[in-house]
Amino acid sequence: LLGKLVKSGNEVCVITPDANDPSLKKYADANNIKIFEFNEKGTFFSENYLFKRKYFLENIEQNIALYEKHIHAIRYNKSKNPIRRLRPVYYWIIYKLIKIFPSIRKCFKKNEKKYFYSLTAKELIDQIKPKKLIATYPVDYKEAVLLHYGNQHSEVETWIHLLSWDNITCKGHFAELADKYISWGPIMTSELKEYYNIKQENIAECGVPHFDLHIEVRRNPDFHKFVNALRLDPQKPYLFFAMSSPHFAPGEIDIVEWLAQQITQYKFGDIQLIIRPHPQNVIGSMADESWISRLKRLDTLDSVAIDFPELNISKLAWSMKDSDMFRLANLINGAAVVINSGSTVSIDALMHLKPVIITSFDGDTQYNYWKSARRLIDFAHLKKLVNLNGVNVVYNYNDLINSIQQYLSNPELHSNERLTALKMECYLSEKLSTDNVVNILTK
Repeated sequence: LLGKLVKSGNEVCVITPDANDPSLKKYADANNIKIFEFNEKGTFFSENYLFKRKYFLENIEQNIALYEKHIHAIRYNKSKNPIRRLRPVYYWIIYKLIKIFPSIRKCFKKNEKKYFYSLTAKELIDQIKPKKLIATYPVDYKEAVLLHYGNQHSEVETWIHLLSWDNITCKGHFAELADKYISWGPIMTSELKEYYNIKQENIAECGVPHFDLHIEVRRNPDFHKFVNALRLDPQKPYLFFAMSSPHFAPGEIDIVEWLAQQITQYKFGDIQLIIRPHPQNVIGSMADESWISRLKRLDTLDSVAIDFPELNISKLAWSMKDSDMFRLANLINGAAVVINSGSTVSIDALMHLKPVIITSFDGDTQYNYWKSARRLIDFAHLKKLVNLNGVNVVYNYNDLINSIQQYLSNPELHSNERLTALKMECYLSEKLSTDNVVNILTK
């Protein structure tokens, strides 16, 4: 997208928390793109602001994703800081009081801009003087601050172009809005209207630029070499299991181990299994190191392989190597069935028109709902996908066995529903989504 914007005659720059990210720096140098680093450290007050705003602005009890954050802050808080342990209780009391005294919410809205003061951000926007300032993750405090100062400039047109499908419904209201919006498709467009009353003329449905890779791979698949590199037979069919973080699916490692055992016992015939841990499995606050050793043991089994993601050393979250994304797209393309517990991989797989199974259970363990993978399909964005019938949800091992067997015997099962779901989630046109965005921004 950035390279095509440059080729269309635009001057492009990127504001990032890490100007030395290897993939970004290499790409920027090759495409004459300027990089500006903005990595202003947040204070306790700015971090607390992001924490508390959901209590002041949201109907938490009607939003499972937000209610989950509150429950975890109350029940599963590991902080030794008494302030961090007590604040969810304090803000919950305020949340309840707002129902009686709505003026509390009005007062918060009126005064919340004071948290956005940043001389560094103001000077950066003044220095760049952009014609268009495009935010891709406006729930992030630093991006909200930059967007705030962009909105202060009458000559700057601000845009929001979301990189993820759950931002509108799962992250709480954006602290800063924009002049224009780029939407993935009909579902995201309807959410922008519902949550923010955005007018249709200010929304451009363009599809998903980072999913164009899937279209290119689908046109010219090359998965055999990647399967072979994992010591599997590229001529045999395989299941692809894309894992989530233990935070979201604590029993998923048990399901993966169980499924690997079924594969080695030829439960589904002569078929193979590729397991890909989420980057959150490997690194970060949501990782569980015990999973890594268990996955490595599975990697020694016949007909089973682990595809560990390739991460850059960077301050950017989940900074992946380009080769890794290309490999991921190909491995999805070659799969007979794609299994996950409710991540974006569901849509990645739909881009290849593959059968998708969502595991909404925790193996043999019955976790509390607020820790269980069962809660994920109640998140608004996933509930909408499930209701389109383009993915199949399973609730136990027997369901999983039956669903896999059905898709192996009839790969076209639910194919029409998959295509409908894809069109609703990711507006599809004859052009690549990247080209759609370039045309909109340069129009």
